Amino acid sequence: MLQVCGVQFDRRDIPMNKLVATTLEAKFFVFDLKTLHKEKGFAYVSEKAHKATTIWTAQHLPQNRDLFVTCGGSGSLNLWQYNYPTRRIKEDVDGLPQGVPGSLTLLQETTVSSQPINSLDWSLDKLGLAVCTSFDQSFKLLITTKLNLY
Repeated sequence: MLQVCGVQFDRRDIPMNKLVATTLEAKFFVFDLKTLHKEKGFAYVSEKAHKATTIWTAQHLPQNRDLFVTCGGSGSLNLWQYNYPTRRIKEDVDGLPQGVPGSLTLLQETTVSSQPINSLDWSLDKLGLAVCTSFDQSFKLLITTKLNLY
């Protein structure tokens, strides 16, 4: 059984689209919330990341809901892009609609602390500007460039 550390929807101001769930087991899951299958649930893709035992949280970029950062127990940050499939819905053998998961691309990874990163928040006004906190009781101001290319 996986133990969840954090969950985040891709945007607060629109209908549900994607949900990222982070876990103690160095895995995270991206659920596509467009279609709920009565037996299989929501379509999802998962990834093991951060070379640590915990992924504490995930935060979507407010200007682009397909980009998000995961924060690891080793003091690392990973920037991911969610890629939608060509078709988001298919029919199962019984003719019921079933979601199709997308894929993930790791765009960047960096280590900013020797302790776990436990929170991160993006600026609503400045693309790529963020702040994160870690267990070493410090915060880091982050600037990520070229996000407008995605």
